[in-house]
Amino acid sequence: MFDAHAHLQSPSLSGVLARVIDDAVGAGVTGVCCCATMPDDWEAVAVLANARLPFVLVPAFGVHPWYVQGLPGDWPERLTALLDAHPVAAVGEIGLDGLRDNVPADLQDEVFLRQLGIAERLRRPVILHGARVWGRLTERLKPFARRLPGVVVHGFSGSAEILKQFLNLGAYVSFAGSVCNPNATKVRAAARDIPDSQMLIETDTPDLFPEGGVPAATGANGKPLNQPANLRRVLEEIARLRNTTPEAISDLTGANARRVLL
Repeated sequence: MFDAHAHLQSPSLSGVLARVIDDAVGAGVTGVCCCATMPDDWEAVAVLANARLPFVLVPAFGVHPWYVQGLPGDWPERLTALLDAHPVAAVGEIGLDGLRDNVPADLQDEVFLRQLGIAERLRRPVILHGARVWGRLTERLKPFARRLPGVVVHGFSGSAEILKQFLNLGAYVSFAGSVCNPNATKVRAAARDIPDSQMLIETDTPDLFPEGGVPAATGANGKPLNQPANLRRVLEEIARLRNTTPEAISDLTGANARRVLL
C-alpha cells in the first residue's frame, strides 16, 4: 500500500511518531508521500526524508493555501533550493481553498501560480488541494497540466464533471477516509467511476480519520488523529465499491503512486 498524502511532520504526532511508523509497516504500508504545508515545516519534512525509515518516503515541499499570508519575501528561492536538494521531491501541498474565507483568493492564486511555475521549471510533480473550489483549481491548472511530469489531486470530493476534467488533464486523483462515510455520495461515486490507471489512495494523516479506523492518538480538540495504518480501511472500502479485492486495489494504486511520484 502506498499512502499518497500524509503529514507525518505534524506536531500532533510528535509523541507517537515511532509507533505510527511501526503500525504503518505492520499494516502493509510500503510508501508514503509526506507533504509540507508552509516554510515553518519544510525542515521537519526534510529530516524525515533523510531518515532511515522502513518504507519509501517521498517528500513534498510547498505552501498550502491556508498559509499564503505573511510569507517571507524569499520563500520562492528557499523552496527552489530545497527542491534542488531533494531531487525526488514533489511540490506540495499547494492549491486553492474554499473552506476558509479569511484567506484572500487573489493571494491564493498568486502563490499557487508561482509554485506551479517552479514545478514546471524543475520538472516536479505537484500535490494539489482544492477543497470546495475544484472548478477554480482546474481552470488555474489547465495551462500547466500537460507541462508538468505529474499531477496529484489529493482528498478529492468534487463532482463527476470535475472528476472528468481532472482525468482529461492527465491527473491522478486520490481518495482519503471520507470514502468510508456512507453519506459522502460524490466521493464514493468518483471512487467507483475513476479508471484504474489514475486512482490513488491516501490517509491525509493526521486528518480525515476514516470510520472504523484506529486512532494514532487523541487530538487537542478531542478528535481521533489519523495514521497511515488506516490506509487499509480506505483500501477495503474502495475495493468493495469497485467490486474487486483489496489486493488488486493495493497493487494498482501502489503502481500508480510510484509512477507519478518516483
